[in-house]
Amino acid sequence: MGTRRWMCLVAVCFLAPGGMAAPSSAQQQAQEEILFARTDIAVLRQTLVTMGMDLTPEEMQAFWPLYREYRLEAAKFGDRVVAMISTFADNFEQLTDEAANKLLDDFVSVEQARANLKADYLPKFKKVLPPRKVVRFYQIENKLDIALLADLTEQIPLAR
Repeated sequence: MGTRRWMCLVAVCFLAPGGMAAPSSAQQQAQEEILFARTDIAVLRQTLVTMGMDLTPEEMQAFWPLYREYRLEAAKFGDRVVAMISTFADNFEQLTDEAANKLLDDFVSVEQARANLKADYLPKFKKVLPPRKVVRFYQIENKLDIALLADLTEQIPLAR
């Protein structure tokens, strides 16, 4: 399997559900498999959040719709990361300074957007949960993100 396709498959498998265009029938089949994997990850993520949050029935009613809205927004970052990994894979053998600069700009942009999303949703979560549970939620989210990104980064070689 080519480096580019392999990196894209690895990236999509470890990120939240979202879309990715597939230019060939082989990649279309891979995309379908990846969609199932990403869906499984989303379900597992929600299960782990459920287990870790210890929500009352009233808190559940307010939290889960907001959580789903938050995760839909967060999934967009997965798509952006896939695009970055695709660019990196396309340029891996001969990474130019121009391509490297674009990747760096994209990386910082995604990280800023992630931080902004968390900041934007913080008051929303505080409206539906007590502060200690909001802290717990952000801890769980961060641990899950770090675990998924750690698995992903193990698979991507360093730039040459």
